[in-house]
Amino acid sequence: MIALANCILCDWWWLPWILPFLLGLLLGWALWARYKSMVADLENQIRDLKLRISKLEDELATCKSRRADLESQLALANGRIRELDLELAGKAKIEPAVASFAAAPAAKPTGFAALKEDNLQIVEGIGPKMNEVLNDHGIHTWSHLASKSPEELRSLLDTYGDKYRIIDPHTWPQQAALARDLEWEKLIALQKQLDGGKDDAIGETDSKLEKIMIKLGLMKKWVKDDLKAIEGIGPKIEELLHQAGIKTWEELANTSVDRIQSILDNAGSRYSLAHPDTWPRQARMAADAKWSELEAYQESLNGGRPY
Repeated sequence: MIALANCILCDWWWLPWILPFLLGLLLGWALWARYKSMVADLENQIRDLKLRISKLEDELATCKSRRADLESQLALANGRIRELDLELAGKAKIEPAVASFAAAPAAKPTGFAALKEDNLQIVEGIGPKMNEVLNDHGIHTWSHLASKSPEELRSLLDTYGDKYRIIDPHTWPQQAALARDLEWEKLIALQKQLDGGKDDAIGETDSKLEKIMIKLGLMKKWVKDDLKAIEGIGPKIEELLHQAGIKTWEELANTSVDRIQSILDNAGSRYSLAHPDTWPRQARMAADAKWSELEAYQESLNGGRPY
């Protein structure tokens, strides 16, 4: 019996070694099954999140499109409001005064007309202190300043010693003469070639007159080739024109009204209120920097159309 037992033990000697292996394999399988389940759950969550993100992106695109449409409609509505204001003003009648002799207040000037002839600071190179110096020497208006020679102005500044030696007044009479003659575009073009009143600027500079007009709220500041500077063009229409290859004022000025109308027609009925008849003409003024002319012309428009 003892011999038989010893023989059995000899045949099953490997059993204590394989049992831990089998237990480890079973535990590994259980862990792997749990890991696979977790990965599947995470993949489902990621798929759901991607679907939500896709829906939100679609909603955002719809909102952006709707906003652009509303901005275009707002531009047209503003033009209509201005048209109604002018109609109302035309219908208003002045009744004869019965008990009052008070004169009606003068209309507030707009645009370049709001500039006063004694505003010497529109001249590149003249600030508040230099304005006072010139006034102290009898130079109060653009006409006064235009009548002076650069040499006379230099002599005047030299009486203050080295204080104003770095100031160069030789373009001041020319600038003042352009202001006196209401040659605003020419003055702006000249100032863009100056640097602090000197004509040694490298490249184009900012115009002091433009900066003053923008600061006073008398002129809109447009980035070069911003098509929204054209009366009747909003963000959405600008996008349509860009997609059609019309990206600058010069390109719009050289585009026929028929082609612009075709672009609007192909974009759908939402643009049926847009009228591009004046857009090339406006764009030509913008491309040529004729801002006062453009401003005056736009005052006669309603959403891009003549009244």
